[in-house]
Amino acid sequence: MKKILVFSFSFIGDAVLSTAVIQPLRAHFRDSHITFLVGPRAFDLFATDPNIDATLVYDNRGEHAGWKGRLCLIKTLWHDKFDLVVNLRDSLTARCIGAEHWGMLPGDSDRHAVTRYLEVLQRHSVDTTDAHPHLQLTEAENTDAHQFLIQADLTPERLLVGIHPGGNWEYKLWNAKNYAYLASALAKKLDAAILLFAGPNERDLQNKVAEMMDSPLILVKTDDLRQLAALISMCDVYIGNDTGPMHIAAAVGTPVVALFGSTNHIRSGPYGDKHSVVQSGINLGCNPCHPGRYPGGCGAGSCEVIARITVEQVLETIECYISSTAGYQ
Repeated sequence: MKKILVFSFSFIGDAVLSTAVIQPLRAHFRDSHITFLVGPRAFDLFATDPNIDATLVYDNRGEHAGWKGRLCLIKTLWHDKFDLVVNLRDSLTARCIGAEHWGMLPGDSDRHAVTRYLEVLQRHSVDTTDAHPHLQLTEAENTDAHQFLIQADLTPERLLVGIHPGGNWEYKLWNAKNYAYLASALAKKLDAAILLFAGPNERDLQNKVAEMMDSPLILVKTDDLRQLAALISMCDVYIGNDTGPMHIAAAVGTPVVALFGSTNHIRSGPYGDKHSVVQSGINLGCNPCHPGRYPGGCGAGSCEVIARITVEQVLETIECYISSTAGYQ
């Protein structure tokens, strides 16, 4: 195989999970040219991976929207003369560019997304042992993250906790007040320094959490996903909802405590053994509603299942992790 195209995803979290196939593909096809096709928001996350030769943008809300946009994309990819397409998004477009096609099996989607992506390779005798999502940071990015912490007067010995209270869907969100109480408790009980993250459209939420806290914290206002990833990689633990930054945290090696209610943690939880998923244990008969035919079909505007997760539950999970790994009591 001389030229390989991987059809990845538009959403950040899905694109990050798809990085699990990079190392196995490179090990199996050492001399091939590997290209990733991703959405514009996730594009920069792939920029420095040494196992990728090129990254292309699939903008399904811009130049590739509608059937005319898809035809334009097909023509572009056909012109590049790929030998193999690894189709992780089960895209019809991927079948139309004149290359050998490795695709997803239909059905049986109630397994982790990474497991399903790796099975695409396994069916063609590609070794996926120890494969997992991974984001490659540069030395300069790590240095800049260290400098950020130094300027914030944080010492390496102090427990550093990253918290992201946001998400791209209201039914995924734990209450902002809970995040404020949790962050304050961590600061007081464990003398933790708190980095509070937020996406470009979440500044109001970020400020709301900060205003409700009675302990100091550090607001991270960068919109650069690579800077975000570097700062998350500095954290001892990351806490958040089912979002792209949650998967970024796992992909840079930071232990994750993820809160789930409306979404399926079996399919889209943080991938790996050192991460934890916290749930309320409440079953309303509709959860998880995503993925599904009617996500948010209750029309309530928020998810009661995730709302019933208590601060004490999350705090206990974090304390258990810290005590078992860093000697904190």
